[in-house]
Amino acid sequence: MRKYLTKDISLSVEDEKTTLFQIQSPCHPFINSLKISIEDLKKELQWEFTNSKDITETLNKLPIKPQDELFKQVFGYGHQCPFCKVPCEAGGKEHKQHHAAIHRPQGLGRCRDLDTKKLVETLCTTDVHSEKRFSNADTKWEWHPYKYYTKYYPDWLIPPDPTIEAPDYWKYVLVQYNDRFSKRYKAEPADVPEAWRRITKEQALKGLNDAFNMK
Repeated sequence: MRKYLTKDISLSVEDEKTTLFQIQSPCHPFINSLKISIEDLKKELQWEFTNSKDITETLNKLPIKPQDELFKQVFGYGHQCPFCKVPCEAGGKEHKQHHAAIHRPQGLGRCRDLDTKKLVETLCTTDVHSEKRFSNADTKWEWHPYKYYTKYYPDWLIPPDPTIEAPDYWKYVLVQYNDRFSKRYKAEPADVPEAWRRITKEQALKGLNDAFNMK
């Protein structure tokens, strides 16, 4: 740091050492004070929301709207996975790569097998780890290996991991609405695994709650 300051400030080595080592108090008191302040702020906000006569008016007065932030968490900032169409979960608009913790069966994003015309039930994370290929308008309908998807989608980070499974919720959705999706996308229904058909609505909702840490 000193070499960048010597052009503008005359500072001896001894003075520099004295300045740097004068502050010797531990950081723990500051951390504890910060935790107490945050807890007090939390209680204050809870009191304001609880005693508010018009919750809509209270929300509208906030500089950052909770409903807007929740919407962005669920639907992202408009960027979707090129295969399954799951929204980007990266916080804020300024990030180098889009990513999502949980991908969906690709058929939900309109992907289908060009030979059988069936909706694809596998996850993007599985296929980018395989030798499979894809083709679409972005590749000008030429076949391209999934594992080299970044040639066309450099802004997306899709981890190649065949052990990742779709949440029970999305398995349930594809099973229950397989025919509707196929008609909507002008395709044949996906070949869903038999185990997916045994997932109950309660299990699907529990999986959704677990995925988004909802109680």
